Amino acid sequence: MRIRKLVLVAAAATLPFGLSACGGASVEDFCEQFQAIDQLDEADVDQAKDRFQELSENVPDDAGDDVQEAADFLAENFPSDGDLEAAIGSGDLSEDDAQEFASAADTVGTYGEENCGS
Repeated sequence: MRIRKLVLVAAAATLPFGLSACGGASVEDFCEQFQAIDQLDEADVDQAKDRFQELSENVPDDAGDDVQEAADFLAENFPSDGDLEAAIGSGDLSEDDAQEFASAADTVGTYGEENCGS
């Protein structure tokens, strides 16, 4: 599942809508988790919440607060079952949260693409 795809899903869903971090991980650690999320397919979307949690625990210090806060937001707010549209439709994710989710996914995706060769 591409992180950019999550941006599109969250953005589309908003049309009809922290955690504190340890930091200190290496770019390689971050990229390993980033690529694991990118490789999820639609059938494995239920694993994405755990992967986002692992990603938020592996943001390098030099990535900056914006990337850490975005990764934390994704980990905290990604629905357990991976169904963003249903979470928005049911009100589990507000319109503001959906917009913030899209922005966070974009921030993390941009950092990942710039640093992980993805």
